[in-house]
Amino acid sequence: MGGRPIRSLVNENLAPYCQEDIRFTVKEGNLYAFVLARPTKDIVIKTLATGGLYEDEIARVSMLGSDERIEWNRSAAGLAIKLPQTLPGQRVVGFEIPAQ
Repeated sequence: MGGRPIRSLVNENLAPYCQEDIRFTVKEGNLYAFVLARPTKDIVIKTLATGGLYEDEIARVSMLGSDERIEWNRSAAGLAIKLPQTLPGQRVVGFEIPAQ
């Protein structure tokens, strides 16, 4: 393990997340973004900025486990998601981001 004691790896994995810690996956052609800490303000996903790595046009953004309409805007600064009024009970908040 590169000479690092296992204890340091465990402590590293227990570090608290913030709402800028986002992980992605793709399933059946849809992109999913998971915010690893409950957001307290609007979410900006810089990785999904126009002109960036993700070239597809975004059709919509929906929050997993919710029927609430999500307001969003994509710009050169990133994909901005307005903080939903109601968040699911889970610590991690997921968004489905299908392409057009």
